Amino acid sequence: MKNRVKLAIVSLFGLLGLLMFLGSVDRSSAGTAEFGATPTPTPAKANVMVNANAMRPPANTPAPPVTGGNAMKPPTNTPAPLVTGGKEMREKFTLAADSQSEYGAVPFNHKTHAFSNYSEDGKSPVGCVTCHHTDQPKSALKPPLVTSERDVVLTFDAWKGSKVSECRACHFQSGAEPEGKTMPTYTDKGKTKELTNELAYHINCNTCHDNAAKLRPELKKKPGFATGADCATCHSGGN
Repeated sequence: MKNRVKLAIVSLFGLLGLLMFLGSVDRSSAGTAEFGATPTPTPAKANVMVNANAMRPPANTPAPPVTGGNAMKPPTNTPAPLVTGGKEMREKFTLAADSQSEYGAVPFNHKTHAFSNYSEDGKSPVGCVTCHHTDQPKSALKPPLVTSERDVVLTFDAWKGSKVSECRACHFQSGAEPEGKTMPTYTDKGKTKELTNELAYHINCNTCHDNAAKLRPELKKKPGFATGADCATCHSGGN
């Protein structure tokens, strides 16, 4: 009887020891899962992380252009356009490319004369009719000018929707008048002269430059500026 009681007691303590051992193993596993290394993300989460980073632009990627508001306004220092309404205004060209003069042709910057303060007094751009003299009312013409092809004074805005005659439409090289054309003439000091291409340029350009030099003597020191007496300056690339 005593042996059975002892056996029962030993069995009871053994069972309790086994339960305590199993309990400690479960707690150890749980602690490892809670405090151990960070678990590897599941494939679904990993894909989300990669895709999110892929959508981030590099640090040096420029900001995308803005199409509204002030984005369409040009910088304040943008020069006046030479192309508008589908028409192109030539910026530079050569005067009298087939010049018969010993000095040759003259490079001309149309942009600076038309948009910079190149008037005689230096306070405004040169008016269109200063050169395109036929594009103004006949009442506004002064000798030796006699030809008018427009009832209003030509302006930049008016040019956008109309045609302007070139100098060669009337003024030709001496002895090279097209068939059916007659060289214009003018009277100077009692003598009648043909207004050839070269003479028309000389009268127009020299008169303006000479008047500008009188109003602003400091221009004579400006590189490229010339008066009617400085032939080589303009013919070598000045003005």
